[in-house]
Amino acid sequence: MRRVPLSFVKYHGLGNDFVVVEGPLVDADRARRICDRRRGIGADGLVTILPPRTPGAVAFMHIYNSDGSVAAMCGNAIRCLARHLVDHRGVAGPTLVIDTDSGPKTCTVHRGAGGAVEAVSVEMGPARLLGDQDFDVDGEVHRSVRVSMGNPHAVLFEEPARERARSLGPRIERLVDGGVNVGFARPGPDGIDLVVWERGAGLTDACGTGACAAAVASASRGKVRAGAPVPVRLPGGTLLVTVAPDLVGVTMRGPAERVFAGEADL
Repeated sequence: MRRVPLSFVKYHGLGNDFVVVEGPLVDADRARRICDRRRGIGADGLVTILPPRTPGAVAFMHIYNSDGSVAAMCGNAIRCLARHLVDHRGVAGPTLVIDTDSGPKTCTVHRGAGGAVEAVSVEMGPARLLGDQDFDVDGEVHRSVRVSMGNPHAVLFEEPARERARSLGPRIERLVDGGVNVGFARPGPDGIDLVVWERGAGLTDACGTGACAAAVASASRGKVRAGAPVPVRLPGGTLLVTVAPDLVGVTMRGPAERVFAGEADL
């Protein structure tokens, strides 16, 4: 039987990179091979475009993490998919609704004077504050604020150093049934510095839902102001996150860049 090549488009949001393909859905093993950076295309995740599930939506976004696990939601991935649907799928913009496993999300594609895409904003809510949780790692207790953005997050108000996140992140991730995304956040008057260890993907350059979770956690403690855009600075760049005064509504704005398109025998 003749092998059919996999057609794909590669995107990234602040260095958090994704391979975008049309359905049908591949299995988890194939997703891992596609995301492999030495033997595959290389990505933090595989995004598959599937038919919408709710009235008014234009598509359903399915996400495999690079380890083959499934993510219910990903802020950087949905920005990339929104741009892809408007630029290359003929979807009328600038506003569109994309279904996800954490519910439909409204996205807006922002263009500059010359027509080029400058940013994509996403209505990410509802956020849910789940209270504090302590994690004991080798006798050292790390207090977190638990937040759900449709996926689980533990926000630690600790130094956002990549090597520390690389060491502590996977150990804390495994202390929660099903795993948890671990954010190391330093909020201040001019925004939040953040590094995120992502469940199923490891240390990434940026995490959209992690940025939203850090902003919600920080606003709940009075460390940043709700109702105004907050710069969240990640290793790959800055996202603007606005947390509503009720701490439930959350809007994220950031870039989505097309890298290249191709075919792969995977």
